[in-house]
Order: sequence, then structure tokens, then C-alpha cells
Amino acid sequence: MQRRDALETEKPRLGAVSLQMETLGRLLSGDFTGVLAGAARRQQFLPTGKVHATLAVAAAAAAAMGSPEEKSFREQLIEGEASPLDIAACDFVSAYYGLRESESSYHAIRSAGYPKGLVDQAIIGPLAVVAAARWRIDDQPFFERIEAVVERTGHARGRALLTQAEGVRAMQRGELARAEKLIFDAVQAFATLRLDYERAVALADHARLLAALGRADHRKESDEAKAIADRLGAVALRVAVEQERVAI
Repeated sequence: MQRRDALETEKPRLGAVSLQMETLGRLLSGDFTGVLAGAARRQQFLPTGKVHATLAVAAAAAAAMGSPEEKSFREQLIEGEASPLDIAACDFVSAYYGLRESESSYHAIRSAGYPKGLVDQAIIGPLAVVAAARWRIDDQPFFERIEAVVERTGHARGRALLTQAEGVRAMQRGELARAEKLIFDAVQAFATLRLDYERAVALADHARLLAALGRADHRKESDEAKAIADRLGAVALRVAVEQERVAI
């Protein structure tokens, strides 16, 4: 009887963990509508189930889609008395997927000690390295730690993201030929891994580099990035690509 009661008590927590992993997987695959659909089931695991991580993932998906629900998910975190780490993680992934520059959110996750644990470091750590590159943040000890984790885990997606980050930094230094090769390698890696959203983001970077190098085929790549963004409902990416084309 006691064992049965313990299992019944444990069910909400296990269900919340399962939902967290499901929604995170959908976010990484670019299935933003799937994330929101999954997050809608979080009420099943209240009040004992922990849903803070799912709310953060849902906020990130909403940011990618340009949805006002992003704000609502963050407010629910506050109302649920989420920890500073959970709130910092929410703000960071929302800025990342919303393609907004937010140096403060990067420093907030670093101050909160996020990402922590091997899994989060392997999955979220490379995103933080890409963000730091885009936002011109120098944090070499962290970069080296995440690189070591990616090498130790053999995480192919992490390697592709770190390659992209290196390409972004090379681009900022004016090393356009080197940056073009690195970003092209990242595009190819994301294609092999069937990570359409991340491939589209890298395609947008590559299109910008081709334009800077005077290559006429940059419009083809930006068009492809826009097509993927439209298919995934990634409004923030579509807007970013459009703005870049106007600038060029």
C-alpha cells in the first residue's frame, strides 16, 4: 500500500519531467506550435508537478512565433514563484529564439549558474555560445567549458552550433572568407541533422556573408531561409531575414 501511494505521489513529478523533455525536443526541432500544444497540458501536473522549465520553453517558442503569449508564460513563471535560475533561463531562451539582442539575459544566466548539469550544458550551452558571439560578449572560460562538454558527449548539434558561433565571430572580425566556410559547414551539418530551424538561421548568416563577398547567390539563400521560417511559423526569423535583405 505504501509503495502504491508513493507511486501515485510520484506520478505528477514524472509527468512534468516527461512533458519538459517533450517540449524541449520540439523546440530544438523547430516545432514551435507543437511546443505550445504540449505546454497546454501542463495543468495536469499541478500543483505538485514542476512545470517551470516547460513554461520557459513555451515562452521561447512563442518568441520565435512572434506571439504575445511569450509575455503570459513569463508572468506565469513569476506567479508560480519560479527561482531566479528559471526566470533567467526563460529570458535567455526567449531572447535567443526571438532573435533579440539581450546581453543582460546572457549575464543573468551566467550569474544564476545556468546551464548546469551535463545535459543542459550540452543542449543549451552551445546556444549561449552562439548568443554571446552575436551579442559580442567575451566569455572565453565558458566557451572552453562548453566546447569540452560537446567534445566529451559527442553531441553533433552542439558541434554545429559552436562552428556557427566561430563563424559569426570571424565575420565580426572581418575575416569573411573564413567565416563563409565555417557558416557553410554549419549549414551542411544542420541539414544532415535535419534541424530545419537552425539551418535556416545559419542560411541567413551565410546569405549575409555572400552579400558581403559580392556573391550574387545570396538572395537564393535568404529566400530559402524565409521559406523555412514560413513553414515553421518562425515569424521572428522571417522578419530578421527581411530586415537584413533591406539593409543589403
